[in-house]
Amino acid sequence: MTFLKKILLVDHEPHVTKIVREALERTGRYTIRTERDGSFALHAARWFQPDLILLDVMSDGPDAELLTRQFQEAGHLGDTPVLSLSNVSPGPQMVSGGILSGYSFLAAPFRLDELLRGVESLLFGDKPGPDQAA
Repeated sequence: MTFLKKILLVDHEPHVTKIVREALERTGRYTIRTERDGSFALHAARWFQPDLILLDVMSDGPDAELLTRQFQEAGHLGDTPVLSLSNVSPGPQMVSGGILSGYSFLAAPFRLDELLRGVESLLFGDKPGPDQAA
């Protein structure tokens, strides 16, 4: 029996949430919980117990960074990886994804295959998925 990994998706834009959720669910490997508000997301994470948190980082405020720290400082969520979806567009000097200040990030606009690879890497390491060659 295979258990689906749980992902908490926090994004204030419903159309982005819908696209990302559908892409993740199509893989058949994840169950998704969505939240639009950061404070609700923190409470939802306490009972949902996600394996990964996808967090939309608003470029115009420090709230996302604070929320990321709150997720990581919560006792039961401390080891839960957080992948920040950033609205900061990558320039010629900046990569579109990686680790910044200790947090994994993916800069928007991003391709869905990049997002899926990032999620796969954080949840399963370099282990190939069921539809990938070993």
